[in-house]
Amino acid sequence: MSTDFDVTQFGIQPDDEFHHPFSDAHPDWNESYFFDWYDASGENAGHCRVGWHPVQQRVLFWLYLYNGAEWLVIEEYRLPFTALALGSGDAEPAFSYDGWGLAFNYQSQERLRSGRLVVSGFARVLCGPRQGMIVPVQLDLAVTAIGPPYSRGAGTVDSHSAAHFSTDRYEQPTQLQGEVTIGGETRTLTARGERDHSWGPRPWDMQWQFLVLNNERFSMLATQVQIPDWPVISMGYYQGHGKAMEALTETELALTFNAADPTCAVRGSFNLLCESGRRVQGSIEAISGTEIDITHTFANPHRSEYRRSLVRCAFDDGSASIGWFECNREI
Repeated sequence: MSTDFDVTQFGIQPDDEFHHPFSDAHPDWNESYFFDWYDASGENAGHCRVGWHPVQQRVLFWLYLYNGAEWLVIEEYRLPFTALALGSGDAEPAFSYDGWGLAFNYQSQERLRSGRLVVSGFARVLCGPRQGMIVPVQLDLAVTAIGPPYSRGAGTVDSHSAAHFSTDRYEQPTQLQGEVTIGGETRTLTARGERDHSWGPRPWDMQWQFLVLNNERFSMLATQVQIPDWPVISMGYYQGHGKAMEALTETELALTFNAADPTCAVRGSFNLLCESGRRVQGSIEAISGTEIDITHTFANPHRSEYRRSLVRCAFDDGSASIGWFECNREI
């Protein structure tokens, strides 16, 4: 897979691999990284997010693993911010934590191009034959970018910006290789996925949905965000492998949601238009999925329908691809 791309194509700079200064005036300031992945069989997948609210003095960590039969989860939403080490140079992990049976870190190896994600801890089995049990889990994944970090820039939404501070985000298609161990069973993983890095005021009181696909032919991200008192924001990218990444100009997601069951939470269709005029269309069907707890992030804590689904997409040209779909819906 070619790594011949300009990492600054969308304005992101190599220093953006690391953490950013934050504003004390924004209690909802949030800097976060996420990594997700899935193999070609759809039986090995994961989603890991590390985020910190420095004004609230807490760290959010979650890891979701799927092994084809079970979902397992580690959720920690109130780790002390003082226990998180934040690196700012190539010799240090971008972030790291180690304490009380949980350790995680990401070491950049070539800024915005490659790195290594390592996690160890104890996960609860959410569903499957060992439902309710706590089992040890470990992962050690080499993460290699296969496209530039996509960004629309800092944006102009007041609630997501801060005077005199950098606020931005980027998404980037990746390949991952390494090992995942669940309850003593180690699987060697060759996978595709996406990583994300975001920083700035980040109120969670909004709705969103996004679809991420990464296969042998192309990578794609399609996002819709509904911020109160703003029109729907649509964004995303398409990149044929070996070709330039381009932004999406139209994003249509026609979906039906199943509130009663997070394991089959979504189905429907998508219709996307690229800057080049290329149109990408197809259908979405959930393979499996789970619900994530973000009750505590809202200005007034409450349950929303925040879910991650491993999906299979069938394209109008007859091909198919596995990917991730995420949504947060008010209920």
